[in-house]
Amino acid sequence: MIKKKPPPEYNIGIIGCGKTGKDLFEFLTGFRFHVTLVCRTDEAVEKLANTFRKKQNRALKYRLTDPGTYNFRNQNTIITSDLNLLKNCNLVIEAISENADRKKELFRQIEPVVSPDCMLASNTSSIPPDELFKELKMPGRCLGLHFFFPVTMKNFVEINVAVKTGNKTVLKVEDFLKSIKKNFLVLTGNDHFIINRMFLKVQAGCCQLLQEGILDVSEIDALVKDRLFPAGIFNFFDQVGNDVMLQSVKNYLRYENDPGFFLPLIECLEEKVGEGRLGKKTKSGFYDYPLKTSLNETVSFNEPEIKNVLQKITGWCLDGIFDVLYRSVCSKSELEQIVKEYLMVEKSPFELAGEIGYVSK
Repeated sequence: MIKKKPPPEYNIGIIGCGKTGKDLFEFLTGFRFHVTLVCRTDEAVEKLANTFRKKQNRALKYRLTDPGTYNFRNQNTIITSDLNLLKNCNLVIEAISENADRKKELFRQIEPVVSPDCMLASNTSSIPPDELFKELKMPGRCLGLHFFFPVTMKNFVEINVAVKTGNKTVLKVEDFLKSIKKNFLVLTGNDHFIINRMFLKVQAGCCQLLQEGILDVSEIDALVKDRLFPAGIFNFFDQVGNDVMLQSVKNYLRYENDPGFFLPLIECLEEKVGEGRLGKKTKSGFYDYPLKTSLNETVSFNEPEIKNVLQKITGWCLDGIFDVLYRSVCSKSELEQIVKEYLMVEKSPFELAGEIGYVSK
């Protein structure tokens, strides 16, 4: 007698076929879940469906998967433009562009489609969940669920809890994240989006250095990459998109006690957005793309001249990290792991603080 395999543990809907939505889809189809991906256009559906089929066929051909898994994924994966196909989901994750009005309208459309037991989550990285869900009839099942890109490499997820989010919803989402081997932080009120906000101060400080003419864009990025972490400040802006960064920073400022410090950051991003230089996606931002040379290939530093600048940049970075520690939103070891993973560095921020004699404010 052939033993029947259990049904999918979760029936998950993902809305959005941009970079994050596709990445989340690829990650979650690696589990024994039923996954429905909803795209805005039929053209996007056809393109992604063809890509998915080819990937599964290659995996089977080269024995990277077994026939049972191959059949399961093909039978339990839907790529569509029809929101009504989300009706059997028990978790829907919205991952469209970072626009509050579009997201709110989408949730108004989804709410009557899904069952009352279905959890509704937004992958927003900056829009307060209370704002997104306040007009819904059942806000208790709604929350923010912020995955970091790329999903396969970032093991921490932010659960951004709205005022009306039910405890049962939080516990169910925690169980889901445990099932996919993700660590998580449960964040409320002024602690929403704390991981991205942790690095606002160093980003604003580097924009201040740029405005003061102390170093140019490539020099600041080369210094940061050489001495701190392998992603330049302005190159990072370009990778995310300067328009996305600008809107996110404006959203974050409602949580900050000293918004004036971040004015240089706003001004630098507004300038690029006003010029239509949105970053890598428009082939121009703080840099022109493709880059002709490595960010630190053509930059050399005079050690005495940059010592003070490096100390400032390092101090701003550590200020943000220690602020999170003092908020007690996570343990010191959790924070250490988050920073290492987020910045892709081996050295502990606390080890760095000891080396330079940093004293938190």
